[in-house]
Amino acid sequence: MKVQMEKNDQKVLNLDLPSMEEVDDLEKKINFFRTASGSHIAWHEYGDPAGEPIFYYHHTGSHFLAVLLHKPALELGYRIIAPDRPGISHSEYRKGWTVLDYALDMADLADHLGIETFGAVGLSGGGPTLMASAFAIPHRLKFVVDLACAMPVYQDPEMRKHLGATDRFYAWLGSVMPLGLFQIPFSMIGLSQTLIRSPKAFAKMFSSSLSRSDKELFDNPGLAYLLMRDFQEFFRQGASRAAYDAQTVYRQWGFDLADIEIPILVIQGSDDRFIPPSFSEFLAGKAKNVTIKVVEGQGHFYHLAYGFNTLNYIKENNR
Repeated sequence: MKVQMEKNDQKVLNLDLPSMEEVDDLEKKINFFRTASGSHIAWHEYGDPAGEPIFYYHHTGSHFLAVLLHKPALELGYRIIAPDRPGISHSEYRKGWTVLDYALDMADLADHLGIETFGAVGLSGGGPTLMASAFAIPHRLKFVVDLACAMPVYQDPEMRKHLGATDRFYAWLGSVMPLGLFQIPFSMIGLSQTLIRSPKAFAKMFSSSLSRSDKELFDNPGLAYLLMRDFQEFFRQGASRAAYDAQTVYRQWGFDLADIEIPILVIQGSDDRFIPPSFSEFLAGKAKNVTIKVVEGQGHFYHLAYGFNTLNYIKENNR
């Protein structure tokens, strides 16, 4: 096991968010593909169409926030392929799907696109599917980058203590409740964005999980709007589909992190309360080759809000 802790004192840049018109234009370009398993996957594409391909594994939400990587990817020469998991946004739900199924689906999608190898980047709740790819299809991956990803620790009450109160509550419910019951309280998140249509409602609901830097980001109207749109896409097919996706994070994943041999780069905000540093340290203690870069003073949403910093660091470390 190799663990290297890095500190980054670089000052963040001003946000360069896409306009609503740019976002709407990118969202119109939706693509579909049916995998060998029968999953009908919807995916979006951002950045440079001729660039180096990166598959983006979305958080407990949807593909939508990957739009924040569009301009940085154009500048740095990356092609961002952002599929939605089954039952999320326009991807067809497939009963009983697993994170290992999804990893094989990604290999099928790469074959469809004529891509032999690709980078894999995951954020937060994208951890299970990112690690499933690192475990099941390492020969297809040029690199694996974990942007403060969830780990299979939610059934451990000691690990849940590191979470904010609201996130801790949903993690506990998702770990112990059957889907039919869990979807009821979980639907409250979707209602706040679909019916109330208020980014402030989301921020208020999860205020205990927001670091000071995350709260400052939420004060930006453009970013708050994108977060609202993201959760509208997450709940597009209803609470049961979104709740099933969340439970793929909270329940056991079906493989052992200790069996992952491909190098993993973790970029972790020191003040992250959604995915605290202890989660990344858990990964480092399990997988064989993990490097952790700590971004001082930053929380959970830094990685996409300052997408140029993130992609540039990935580029520098994967030449």
